[in-house]
Amino acid sequence: MTEKELDRVLERGFKELPGFCDWFLSRTRFSDRGGRCVFSRSDHPWGRFPVEFTDPETGRNEEVLREGETDVLVVFEASDGMIFALHIENKLADGKFTAFQPELYAARAKHWLHDVKYGRYQDFQTVLVSPSTFRKKNVRESGKFDCFVSHEDIAKFLPEFGSE
Repeated sequence: MTEKELDRVLERGFKELPGFCDWFLSRTRFSDRGGRCVFSRSDHPWGRFPVEFTDPETGRNEEVLREGETDVLVVFEASDGMIFALHIENKLADGKFTAFQPELYAARAKHWLHDVKYGRYQDFQTVLVSPSTFRKKNVRESGKFDCFVSHEDIAKFLPEFGSE
């Protein structure tokens, strides 16, 4: 399956399998909140957002506008009414990160806070979803995401993730 096909399978899992939602959330810092999926997109929502970088020549912080996508955006409502999101990057075993891709996930997620277009979430985490082999080959960049969930573990709920 392609990455985009797996993105749609993952979104379907969040919408249709409450047990999968609970299990996936248990891998995040939202594990004690519970929650039900109230909004999701696996059509690679794209946006422009500001990012602060340190200029290597001057050492000064500069803000630039960047554009980018989130593979799967899932928004949950906790039992106490709090709305939170997972910004999920899905990689195949032979995938590669683009320049600054992990860092841009957090910047984009922060910029989309409270935006109706993206589910009005109040808090978020960035999640890397990939085969364990991808993570091992890309340890440094993979570690820039807030958490990791392997394709192998997801395959226990969504068998398509085991077909790679």
